[in-house]
Amino acid sequence: MSGRPPSGPRPGRRVSGVVPGLLPRRPDSPPPPGPSSGPSSTPPSGRPWSGRRIADLLCGRRTKWLVLVVWLGVIAVAGSFAGRLESVQKDDIAAYLPGSADSAQAVKRILGMQGENLSPATIVYERRGGITRADEDEIDRDMKAFAGIDGVVAELPAPTGGKTFDREDLDRELEPYRDAEGRLPDELRAVEEKLQIPKLTKTIKLLVAQRSKDGEAVQVVVIVKDHGGRETARVIDRVRKVLDDGRPAGLAAHVTGMVGFQADALAVFSTVDTDLLLAAMGVAVVVLLITYRSVVLWLFPLGIVGIGLSLAMGVNYGLAAAGVITVSSVAVSLLMVLVVGAGTDYALLLVARYREELRRHEDRHEAMAIALRRAGPAVVASAATVVAGLLCLVVAELNSTKGLGPVSAVGVTSAMLAMMTLLPAVMVIFGRWVFWPMIPRYDPHAAEPAATAGHTVTAGHIATARHAGDAGPEAGSGVWGNLGRRIARNPRLVWIVTFAALAACATGLVAYREGGLDNADVFLGRPDSVVGQEVAARHFPAATSDPVQVVTTEQYVKDVIVDTARRPEVTAISLGAAGNGDILLNVTVRSGDGEESERQEVMALRDRLRAVAAPDVNVGGNVALIADLERGAERDREVIIPLVLLVVFAVLALLLRSLIAPLLLLLTVVVSFLATLGISALAFTHLFGFAGVDQGFVLLVFVFLVALGVDYNIFLMHRVREEAHRHSTARAAVLGLEATGGVITSAGVVLAGTFAVLVVLPLSQTVQIAFAVAVGVLLDTMIVRSVLVTALTLDVGDAIWWPGRLARGFRWWRGGTPLARFRASRVRPQVMLKAPRRLVRPRVMLRSGPATLGKREKREGEFSGK
Repeated sequence: MSGRPPSGPRPGRRVSGVVPGLLPRRPDSPPPPGPSSGPSSTPPSGRPWSGRRIADLLCGRRTKWLVLVVWLGVIAVAGSFAGRLESVQKDDIAAYLPGSADSAQAVKRILGMQGENLSPATIVYERRGGITRADEDEIDRDMKAFAGIDGVVAELPAPTGGKTFDREDLDRELEPYRDAEGRLPDELRAVEEKLQIPKLTKTIKLLVAQRSKDGEAVQVVVIVKDHGGRETARVIDRVRKVLDDGRPAGLAAHVTGMVGFQADALAVFSTVDTDLLLAAMGVAVVVLLITYRSVVLWLFPLGIVGIGLSLAMGVNYGLAAAGVITVSSVAVSLLMVLVVGAGTDYALLLVARYREELRRHEDRHEAMAIALRRAGPAVVASAATVVAGLLCLVVAELNSTKGLGPVSAVGVTSAMLAMMTLLPAVMVIFGRWVFWPMIPRYDPHAAEPAATAGHTVTAGHIATARHAGDAGPEAGSGVWGNLGRRIARNPRLVWIVTFAALAACATGLVAYREGGLDNADVFLGRPDSVVGQEVAARHFPAATSDPVQVVTTEQYVKDVIVDTARRPEVTAISLGAAGNGDILLNVTVRSGDGEESERQEVMALRDRLRAVAAPDVNVGGNVALIADLERGAERDREVIIPLVLLVVFAVLALLLRSLIAPLLLLLTVVVSFLATLGISALAFTHLFGFAGVDQGFVLLVFVFLVALGVDYNIFLMHRVREEAHRHSTARAAVLGLEATGGVITSAGVVLAGTFAVLVVLPLSQTVQIAFAVAVGVLLDTMIVRSVLVTALTLDVGDAIWWPGRLARGFRWWRGGTPLARFRASRVRPQVMLKAPRRLVRPRVMLRSGPATLGKREKREGEFSGK
């Protein structure tokens, strides 16, 4: 690229190498404006870019104060609503199900006959060696105290509509069916044996003590008004306070059942939410300190992360209060770590570019404006990809999954807006000293980064570009540049070996066990509800405290009772509430050989009753609810996973203007996801000892890993595409890895660390998600993005941009190794000469291939070589 420039371009002549006609500037003449000429510069067309105007507005000398004032107003409004998010959380299982689910229909009909949702809380008293007389007196006092608690229902109207009905009435009903010897048919004999009908009057007293056969335990079922969330948990707290007051020494008392488990789960979230947030921010602080080695800088991203989180919580409260979304405690915990992780990632990318520009520009406002223009598109595109993937969850059937998508999408959007608007304004307000003690100093000789196509450049920039283009493969330094050059020696072997290693990790899926988590398995520890369940299992028949709820009409109640009693798995039937023409039957089903067997028996009972009284019968209860959750989770996986892949592909295709690159990137993310599942399955089985995996695990991990994994690939490929305008794709892949390797790795460590802090929640579901996402992000950051994507890009070459402009001129059969193409790549600036009304100056456009000057460009061009 040396030698004298040609005398002038000829029609149809290709221009490459030195820019023809570029005259030296006189020492006293003002420098021509370039890409860093500040806010007043305009593109060659004479029309200002919208991105340039927005960047100048966010960090202008006066407008930065306006941005700060606007955000102060946002903080004041959002902060007042953020603290109310807890009041709209719903954590009862029934709220997670769609209205069409059979168990949800049963809950709706029970609400109609009872007037409100009533759920049982089982209280178990135990004394080894036998319950004493003093214990019985204490239990009687407790039952009287339970009846006086606001939220506890002590009696209900009789299910016979106020008419008396007892065992004698049942005998009179069965008398016509007896034969001459007084025997009943088999099906009615089963009804006589299994239907439990105590003497009923106008009301039923619900607080009744049941003593175990061994005499060591007493069980009391307390019916609680279940409004879901914190209000129900407060009722259970009052019940436990009664149990603790004056209990004799040696008498243990526990609250279990569905309501007891929900109260313990809510207690976990209410006590560790603050610890979770502090732990996530602590991880971000450590990474920021290591990355920037500044004792001050970390305060700004973390403070603005808190502002973004406050905005997200305020917006989510408004959506939940309006009934648009369902917010659960798990969703709020994921929101916290996602906002901290994603917000810190965006801050890392922007601050890294800002620090780079501070060395090239004396004016910090100008440096930040350029940093926003160059790093902003990648940040916005990556956030848009994550949001698009998360919003795919709105088509889920389960309300818990459906609500998690918008909750998380609002969080990512809030984090991105805060980092792209408030952070630039605050950084330029406080100046360079925020980087202390590693303050970047202005260097007038610092080289400009490679200009992209369509940017005007000065003579100094061309000299810099020529120098960079002439550099061989040994140019540059650093770990990531060396890694890229090593991969370029044989990229095909590298990606084949990497794929094989990831496939080997995916074989761990043979240890994957979905389901199998009962209420006790949800907790990693042993809260009061788990201990109570174990005590009840030792002294009372299984399923007596958690019956199957069958709701039918008065028209079909006899048929339902007869058919239910004939089922061998049914051990008892009792009448529950009645109203609105419906009757509730509480059916006790034997536990069988395990939870899966019990679930199958309940589903078989549902199918049988549908054949008898459909559509006037619904089967609910805890077992049926969990079965419907698993069915809904399976349906959601089948629908949402392909939808997420399609949406992410569309976003990548628009961003990279290619079809090949998005396919390869999605392929790498899917392989990484399968490898993560394999590693997680082995860890859950052999390291953590989990009984199974939560039914929503696969879908949530897939959405997070695909969205976040593509996020980092966007950061890398956006830079590779930028470099590909001046170099071959082979060289651009190495330069892109060298430029982004450090900051993307730091961002991946932050996100993995923030998700890893979810292990402070002693719940198997959150620990499983935390482990899988942390492992997946690290695997994607360290292996997939840095090695696999780079190797594939080097091997495929220019074809990766097909059918975009950067793929023009490539040949699939072109010979030479990727390393040879990497060594031979050079900068090829193309001159576009125009004659606008004002003073003409050359516009240099850097493209991957040579171009020709048209006749009009030659005729209007000022630099003819004369």
